[in-house]
Amino acid sequence: MAKLWKKPTRTSSWRKLSVGMWNRPSDPTVYGHETHPADKILTYLEEVSEYSGQKVTMTAYLVKSMAIMFALYPELNVIVVGNRVLQRENIDIFCQVAVAGGDGKDADLSGVKIRNADRLSIVEIAEYLHSRATRVRKGQDEEIEQTKSMIDKIPPLLLPSVMRLVDILTFAVPIDLGKLGIRDDPFGSGMVTNCAPFNIRLGLAPLVPAARTPLVLLPGAVHKAPAVVDGEVKVADVMSASFTLDHRCYDGYHIGKLVTTMRECLMDPAYHHPPAESFKRGGAEAGKPEAPATEKKAEKAPADAPKRRTPESSAKTPA
Repeated sequence: MAKLWKKPTRTSSWRKLSVGMWNRPSDPTVYGHETHPADKILTYLEEVSEYSGQKVTMTAYLVKSMAIMFALYPELNVIVVGNRVLQRENIDIFCQVAVAGGDGKDADLSGVKIRNADRLSIVEIAEYLHSRATRVRKGQDEEIEQTKSMIDKIPPLLLPSVMRLVDILTFAVPIDLGKLGIRDDPFGSGMVTNCAPFNIRLGLAPLVPAARTPLVLLPGAVHKAPAVVDGEVKVADVMSASFTLDHRCYDGYHIGKLVTTMRECLMDPAYHHPPAESFKRGGAEAGKPEAPATEKKAEKAPADAPKRRTPESSAKTPA
C-alpha cells in the first residue's frame, strides 16, 4: 500500500533550512497561564501576617496551595523513574531562592525543599522559608554550601557525566545513599519559583531534567490591569501565574483537576485555606490554625460563599 503523502511541487528555502536545523519533536512540556484579581489573596496574606506575627508571602501561600492540590488528588503526585510513572509517598515542594551577586561573585540560583508541606500550616511554611532562605543568601546553609563546593571542584568537561551518575544514584538505586551525600528526591513533588521580585509580570519556567519534578508554578508581579470584579470590568490588582507540566505524567484530564484547584486558590483563599482569624497568636500550637471552641455554635455561611473542598467532597465535585 502506498504512503498517503507525496513530494511537494515546490519547497521554500526556509522550509529546507528549518528541517535541517531541528530534529523531530521530543519535548513533553506543556505550558499554560492565567490572570486573576489578586485583592482577596493580598488581603488574606496581610490578615494572616497580622494575626500570626509572621510575614506570610505569596510564595508561602502558593506552596501551601500546591500541597493542598496534591493532597486532594494523590494521583497527581508522581515521578518518572526509568520508563515508568511512579507514585510519590510524600508531598514535598521545592522553592527557588535567588542569591544576589556582590564581592566579585555572580548572582546565583539556589533553592529550599519544604518537606511534608501538606502537614504544615501556611505560617509554618513562611517561617521555614524565611529562615532557610536567609541562611542560603548568607552562605550559611551547610547542605547548599556543600553541594556548591562539590560542583566547583568538578571540571566542566566532566560535569555532564557526573550529573548523569548522580541522577542514577538518586533515583534508580533503591537504597539510601545519604551517607555519601546523595539526597533522596532532593526536589520533591513540585516547584514554585517567584519572578515577582524582578518585576516580571509573566514568565514560563522550564522543567529541570535533574529534578524529576513534573510541574513548575511561576507567579508574576502583581500589577494594575482591567479585570472582571463582581460582574463589572474594573481596574484592579491582578496576578498572572503560569504552569509548566510534564505531559508524560499528566494529560488533559489530570491537568484539569490541577488547574481547577490552583485557580480556586488564586481567586479566593476561602475555597481551600482556613480563615485568617484562625492563626491568632496564643493558640494551642504556634503557627497552627486555632481550633474553634466546641461550645460555640457554627455561624451559617453566606449563600454565595465558596465551599471549601476536601479529598472526599472533591471526588464528587466535577473538576
